[in-house]
Amino acid sequence: MGCRVGARTRYVVRVEISARWRAPILVMGAALLLPLMLTFAFDLPRWLTVILLVLSLAAGAMGVRQVMFQREQAALLADVARSRPKPVVEPVPDEHHVPAIPIDSAEPYYRFILSCKVCWTGGEGSEHGNPRGLAVHAILERARQLTITCSPADAEAALPRLAAELGAKLPDRSGQIVAWAHEVGLTVPETDAARIARLAELRKEKQVLHQERELEQSTRAYLAENVFTDPGSAAVWWLARHPEQVREAAALLPTFAELTDALRDPPPHYAQAERDNGARLSGNDDDRRLLPRTSESTPDD
Repeated sequence: MGCRVGARTRYVVRVEISARWRAPILVMGAALLLPLMLTFAFDLPRWLTVILLVLSLAAGAMGVRQVMFQREQAALLADVARSRPKPVVEPVPDEHHVPAIPIDSAEPYYRFILSCKVCWTGGEGSEHGNPRGLAVHAILERARQLTITCSPADAEAALPRLAAELGAKLPDRSGQIVAWAHEVGLTVPETDAARIARLAELRKEKQVLHQERELEQSTRAYLAENVFTDPGSAAVWWLARHPEQVREAAALLPTFAELTDALRDPPPHYAQAERDNGARLSGNDDDRRLLPRTSESTPDD
């Protein structure tokens, strides 16, 4: 049996060698015979026959070399094709369109509306009876991990992040399917969007009012503690704002003195009005609405 296999192997090797060198031998034989045939046909001199023979053999050698080179290139390409891994045919994914489903946001009373196309592969050989529900649940879990960190007012900014997160092909928690999503949309209901916009405007207005109140309090404290401490300080403050009106500043000294005295020691009728107001504040709401303002003049004035 071994002898037969060895003989067959030697036969195959001889066949391959003969097939490999058949073309070069034929080319060189033709290159050798062609000058001889021309010499006999046209009775050429010997020197010309030698020259034709050399040229023909050189041309034949170049032809053989080209044939061998092409064979080597073909063998290399064949080896590369054999070593190249075969392309893996991915299974066609299943799809399910989710038109609109609520999902939590960072605010407890506001929710996003998520829409997407859920895709998944696997689940054919598993024991789960609803791979579509498994894929949708996996996508919702991944989406919620991101949306609960986002404010409803930032739906447009959160959408690219959410689309990138859901576009990754990841297995679900059970490992039975691989799920991802595309055509992702993230919106807020119109009524909630209107409320959010209104709240944002109110926060802005509140911030402006707070800053204006702080500016007013700072101005009042500055005037009371730094400017109207005495008539001279008030006159200097006024001249700093009107440096060219010196005469007018001198004429305003009595007014500055009155303002300074009023701030340091309020007139008696102001103090009496404050006491009356304090007494009436202990009464009912109807009495509070009848309280006079301290800025209004009293009949004694």
